[in-house]
Amino acid sequence: MKIFKFKLNFILNLFRKLKVFKKSISFFTNIKKILRFENIKKIFFEAYGQFYLKKYKLRYLIFFLSLIIFYYLIYLSFPGILHNKSDQNYFTKLLRDQYDLEFSLTPNINYTILPKPHFQINDVIIFNNNQNFQKEIAQVKKLKLYLHQTNFFKKQKLKIKSVELFETNFFINKNDLTYLQKFFNKGFLGRPITVKKANLFYQDMEKSTISFLNLKKVNIFFNDKINNDVLNSEGEIFNIPFNVTWKNDPLKLEQIINLKFKKINLNVSNITKLYNKKKLHKLQVYLNRSRYLIDYEFSDKNIVFNSNNSFIGNNKLIFSGNIFVDPFNFEISSSLDRLKLKSLFLNGSLLKEILSRDFILNENFNGKINLDIKKLENNPFFNSLKVNANFKGRNLEFDNSVFLNDKIANLIIKKGSLFEEKNDLIFKSTVEFVINDLNKFYNKLVVPKKNRNNFKSLKLEILINLTNDEFKILSIKNERFENKEFQEIDELIYEFNSGGIKISNWIEFKNFANKIISSYSG
Repeated sequence: MKIFKFKLNFILNLFRKLKVFKKSISFFTNIKKILRFENIKKIFFEAYGQFYLKKYKLRYLIFFLSLIIFYYLIYLSFPGILHNKSDQNYFTKLLRDQYDLEFSLTPNINYTILPKPHFQINDVIIFNNNQNFQKEIAQVKKLKLYLHQTNFFKKQKLKIKSVELFETNFFINKNDLTYLQKFFNKGFLGRPITVKKANLFYQDMEKSTISFLNLKKVNIFFNDKINNDVLNSEGEIFNIPFNVTWKNDPLKLEQIINLKFKKINLNVSNITKLYNKKKLHKLQVYLNRSRYLIDYEFSDKNIVFNSNNSFIGNNKLIFSGNIFVDPFNFEISSSLDRLKLKSLFLNGSLLKEILSRDFILNENFNGKINLDIKKLENNPFFNSLKVNANFKGRNLEFDNSVFLNDKIANLIIKKGSLFEEKNDLIFKSTVEFVINDLNKFYNKLVVPKKNRNNFKSLKLEILINLTNDEFKILSIKNERFENKEFQEIDELIYEFNSGGIKISNWIEFKNFANKIISSYSG
């Protein structure tokens, strides 16, 4: 390298002494003008016409084109020839001015003309300087700076055409959101970015990961056909693949995000529009035949939302709540006109995918949902349902949820927990039948008078494997005979768990309930 630089300096000094240097610069400048596409096209056809008219041989044309390509390659090589250690500071300033990002570049900078002229810099860090201190937001294994093919003779006039980031880890917390919002609002005209193979970690203030995204590719650019800033990306969240598109219309003052999860047939659209200096947000969620239309506002601490026009199938859903950012949790109150319980279990694989450790049942998903279902359709016993769902990391608890029939009996879930075990979705619960009207209860189940007892409640411990559709009874207890054992009950539980008794309809349920009641009658 030293020998090469010595020879280059010797040649340059020789050019100066011979007063040819200025002429060489002028020569290369003329070559640069010639290399413009329109000029090349014009020169080519003029040259071809002259060769054709004068019947020159083809080899002269090939020689002429080879000469142009040779000088073009020399021109492209100039940034590499002029490159030195000072480029580290120069590119840092160039990226800050053009992209408004604070890069920490290493001296490990290389230049190549293939496939397009670019500089490659390894082990790069991106900082957020928004609060007068440097906070690391990205680690980039490899950064490529593609150049506009102008001013290659003058290093200090190089311009970046686009930036590519390879194998990047992004670390974002709530303090970075304002900075990122300003970055995206500035637009991407003249500053496109491509990210390949990236991971995005959303963290709390203690740097614990709340959520994680795997991004295969991200393209951010200005689309001059529609005059919009555009982001296209594909990746995975909780092992579920997704595609996302973001568009920013600076004329309409409108931003649109579309998020698609094809695997679970989920589409999410978010629209933000500036109206009278106030941002209006609307979220639209489509899952199978259900749709959720949500208006929301957010601050640094939480997101407040409500919906008065959402539907699960054809049934209207009303809900409102808060989502708190740090630490992440939520509180939602909702009501639904009617529901068919069977519809929840029609697609078992979808239910398992949603209620999995990789999606909802994970340690960072915490919050409460209260749901009041006004009418249970096609249910022969219960009229309505109140659900208290408490998301606690990898468990979903349903304590104190109630199936209601005020005229006959209520089924209270005293303790209920949904969790994943050995790739199976398990629901374990203690439930209690609390009888409101004993006569109506017996009449509903058609219990013979000789078997009727005076009791107020009946407790069951159950275990349901939702993955394999297995239902097991662990115990049955009558509050009047808590300290007494009944062999008939034990035999009944064994017969049920071994498959001897099956319940697939209302008649079979009544028969099983009669066997339990008759066991206590003696």
